[in-house]
Amino acid sequence: MNIEKFLSNFQDGSFSKVYFLKGEEEIFKNEFLQMVKRNVRYPEFNWTLYYGDELDSATLSDALFSLPFMSQLKIVAVKMVERLAPSILIQITKNAHRIPSTNCLILSGTQLPLKVEEAITKIGKVVPFKKPTLQQVKMWIKEKCREENKQIDNEAISLLIENTGRELSVTSQELGKLIIYVGENQQIEARDVEKVGIHTRSYTVFQLVDMISQKRTKNSINILRQLLTSGVTPQQIIGLLSWQFARLWKVKSLVSRGMAPYRALREVNIPSFSAKNFLLQVKNFSWEDLTKCFNLLLEADIQIKTGAEPNLTLELLILSFFK
Repeated sequence: MNIEKFLSNFQDGSFSKVYFLKGEEEIFKNEFLQMVKRNVRYPEFNWTLYYGDELDSATLSDALFSLPFMSQLKIVAVKMVERLAPSILIQITKNAHRIPSTNCLILSGTQLPLKVEEAITKIGKVVPFKKPTLQQVKMWIKEKCREENKQIDNEAISLLIENTGRELSVTSQELGKLIIYVGENQQIEARDVEKVGIHTRSYTVFQLVDMISQKRTKNSINILRQLLTSGVTPQQIIGLLSWQFARLWKVKSLVSRGMAPYRALREVNIPSFSAKNFLLQVKNFSWEDLTKCFNLLLEADIQIKTGAEPNLTLELLILSFFK
């Protein structure tokens, strides 16, 4: 079954009662879940997302067999199904045929026991999400840029893929940095990728936040000056800092609501190589710290746009983080 057909099922009402999104490409699966969600009326009532190790039989049963609110479609999505309890897998295979015709269970994960997968194919569909080819990654990058009203040349795409090793979660993160970096410019070029690449400029911005989180004033100022002298503009630094603080806020929020740290990192597409340091930053910034950082960044942005000397404004911004 192809993805286009999978999505059209929810548009014309011919969807199956159960789907299994099978594979390791979480970016693609998450994107298609969001596409499906757009077909749900009143999603606050008719769209529910669970994680495998958080779900119990009673909760699943209540979600699956209660009717939608003022809609002909209700979605119950379960991520990380490989962590589902065996009793819930038995519940799904035995009772899935009883799911109301208005409701749909979407399971997402890397694998399920063979018997469960075979049972799903009898009443629903298995939708494979294979590792994308090089050409598919290139097309995905172009499409993400188009969504942000940007264009990216082929040389820049090749360099980006070389830096990220075709790992979509990392590619998505780096592309987000690039879009912030180029600002109002519509074109993303290879030189931009070089300046904001994992091993160069973007990592230094991460280091800047790291020094701020550790209250190391002198190191923070030194890194800031290195960024400025190497060609990163003050507006780009503000944008990248805001982007990093927003990710810290989201992970902190997810963890505070009971989500396991490793899962929260996956939700924000934090690559494994920076997970440990990222969690340290989350720990080092309180809610009050992050709120203060956002307010200071906004104030600095306004000052620069209204004529303040950019470099001095940024240095004063960094110093204000420590007050």
